Amino acid sequence: MIFANDRSVLVIFCKRPALGVGKQRVAASLGPHRALELAELLLNAALEDAAAWQGDVVIAPANPADQQWAAELLPAAHVIPQLGTNLGERINHVDQLIRNAGAKRVLYIGTDAPGLTSAVLRQADGELDNHDVVFIPAEDGGVTVMGARQAWPDLGQLPWETDKLGAALDRACSGKGLTCSHLDPGYDIDTWGDLRAAQGSLAGDTRRSRVNLCQWATQQENISIIVPVMRDAAALRELLTTLTPMRTEVCEVLIVDGDRNKEIEKLCAHFAARYVASAPCRGKQMAAGAELATGNILWFIHADCEPLAAAPELIRAHINCGQIGGYFRFRFRGKRNWQKALLEACTNWRAKMGTPYSDQALFMTRYAYERVGGFPELPLFEEVELVRKLRAMGSFTAVDAAVNVSPRRWERDGWATRTLHNRLLAVGYALGIHPTKLALHYQRRNAIQTAAMRPGN
Repeated sequence: MIFANDRSVLVIFCKRPALGVGKQRVAASLGPHRALELAELLLNAALEDAAAWQGDVVIAPANPADQQWAAELLPAAHVIPQLGTNLGERINHVDQLIRNAGAKRVLYIGTDAPGLTSAVLRQADGELDNHDVVFIPAEDGGVTVMGARQAWPDLGQLPWETDKLGAALDRACSGKGLTCSHLDPGYDIDTWGDLRAAQGSLAGDTRRSRVNLCQWATQQENISIIVPVMRDAAALRELLTTLTPMRTEVCEVLIVDGDRNKEIEKLCAHFAARYVASAPCRGKQMAAGAELATGNILWFIHADCEPLAAAPELIRAHINCGQIGGYFRFRFRGKRNWQKALLEACTNWRAKMGTPYSDQALFMTRYAYERVGGFPELPLFEEVELVRKLRAMGSFTAVDAAVNVSPRRWERDGWATRTLHNRLLAVGYALGIHPTKLALHYQRRNAIQTAAMRPGN
């Protein structure tokens, strides 16, 4: 292995993509398999940069056992495995071997900066005509490119993988009398939010790996809406009308009917929603909808809820901030009164301190939902155990927006009566009464009240 000393060598520091290796902050939200997919897409972007480089290329795999794998990535490239206990030591090791083989100028990149271009790399290389060292800082305090025309100082004691790295590299080089050049900052991809923020700059990039990366990222944000219904065509019509303006923001709407109602099936056809027949049990209905959904974000809405038009974007932003899911604040529809204000305050306090119920439009990543086992097949309180497990797994908090809920049941039954009945059901559940028994009581009570409201009674 001999390098020409009049051209810069481009070095890619990389890890072989594998489950549980790298991108763990992405894995926390989307799961290890999608984190692996992202790692492979980012590696392909770095290889695309290397293939376009007008000079020698070195691939430096993190594990020496992956030397053959690295050799097959880019046949024209050289392979030098990393050795050392931290990234600084590994860079010093690879750098020394390259310079021993004749190279004078060396540029280093990783595999998490898809915003790099051939023009940017050439610009960095050009800075070495007049400076000893060149850096392209990252917005998070690290660096996306580092190059030098002579051996690096000892990098082993620097704060790698922190926001203090860039400043520490500067001090280490300046302390050895090296002149440093800094180009405009770039970005790297450590979290799902980083990738979403990068999509804007990559949107017009026609390079194949960047196109694939953007397409993949868009697919991960697909939202499936799942609505359980039971003989509630009027409320469902209102909801589907509300959802119509946001249909371009979600990939599908699934209506899971526990009554196999022909009117509801026709209503779904009219609004281009997918109709699914299910057993009459809310937990079973939502579980059936989740199993059939194709989106990577699952959003569960009750028929008598009215979500905001901006809700899909709020959901994406919430998950992009590292949440595994969340819910909306509870708010009644219609004219304000003190009963509504009091119940809203109590419900939102309970959701924050205890459990948000499914009438607060719960949402979560598919990975998180599947990891905790999904909805139990219960007719009532199906969300309690699910939310408890989700909160044990990661952050599951409220969106700074409300979902409007119909007050019809409270107005029908009486505000105090309905609230007391709901609390008695919750107390019964807390005392260990099975939800199936509670649901039978709930259904009998509703049947009696419905009969009492019929004309002639």
